Amino acid sequence: MRYFFQRFLQLLLVFVIVTFVVLVVMRVGSSNAQELAIKLAGRPLKPEESDALIQQYNLDANFISQYLTWLKNLVFHFDLGFSPQAGQSVADLLKPRVWTTVLLGLYANVFGLLIAIPLAVTQAYRRDRPFDKVGSMATFIAVGVPGIVLGVFLKLIFVVQLGWFPSIGDKIYPWDDLHEHFMNFFLPTLTLTIPVAAIYTRLLRADMVMTLQSDFITLASAKGVPPRRVVWKHGLRNSLFSLVTAVGTQLGALIGSAVLVESLFDLDGLGSQLVVSVLSADLFTVQSFVAIIVLIVVVVNLLVDLSYALIDPRIRQARALG
Repeated sequence: MRYFFQRFLQLLLVFVIVTFVVLVVMRVGSSNAQELAIKLAGRPLKPEESDALIQQYNLDANFISQYLTWLKNLVFHFDLGFSPQAGQSVADLLKPRVWTTVLLGLYANVFGLLIAIPLAVTQAYRRDRPFDKVGSMATFIAVGVPGIVLGVFLKLIFVVQLGWFPSIGDKIYPWDDLHEHFMNFFLPTLTLTIPVAAIYTRLLRADMVMTLQSDFITLASAKGVPPRRVVWKHGLRNSLFSLVTAVGTQLGALIGSAVLVESLFDLDGLGSQLVVSVLSADLFTVQSFVAIIVLIVVVVNLLVDLSYALIDPRIRQARALG
């Protein structure tokens, strides 16, 4: 429990630092509160409109006071702010888009793991054989190809040339129409999944090769434990640490890739909206969107840290002692 609170406080500190830095950066260049109000609104303001925005968002205070006001509204009222440029609250701007990015990231991670685990285990078990060499070459190519290039290639082949998938992706969710959801989300998901699966495969294969050469694996085999049980239970379980860590660290990269993928496949998600908000200097929208993204990354990394104890009970015992 103590370890949980230590990690929680560390990750909470990361959240505060990142969101505060975003607040400061988005306000740089405004010499006074009136200029900041005009920048926030994205249009010329009458004096009474400017004064109303200044009072509402505490724009005439220092950065720390502005941040505390924003944080208080977020924590106690779940108020993400208002986007004058969009003419609606940030929460209303976020709701139609959040599931798009969440589903893309979830699909990419789940399918990446479903591909990587059996492929990496089989490669490690058949190390230096043709299957391993072909798999290593394929994953090397997949890691080296930029996501935007892969996405353009997939869209050119399956949308433009073959016409198998729609050119414009509608945000149709699986609980609305499963078939249409598949048609709209398959290519964006595939674009994100291929490089993620390749990274997971290479990491897990390297760990599995070392684990299968360990003394306890040799001892288990000598005792007559079936090879499948040796590989999948003893070998895989003791090789998961790098893979679990990669799942957490790749989440940030997935969100960055989602910006390009959503734009390329015309899916209106968090990533594409974040780009639009940054270019239009929509301050509270950018700050709130970054807060949501950072919160997702922080929570996932906390879950990754806690999962280490499930993989190896010795870690749980060490944390309890120390």
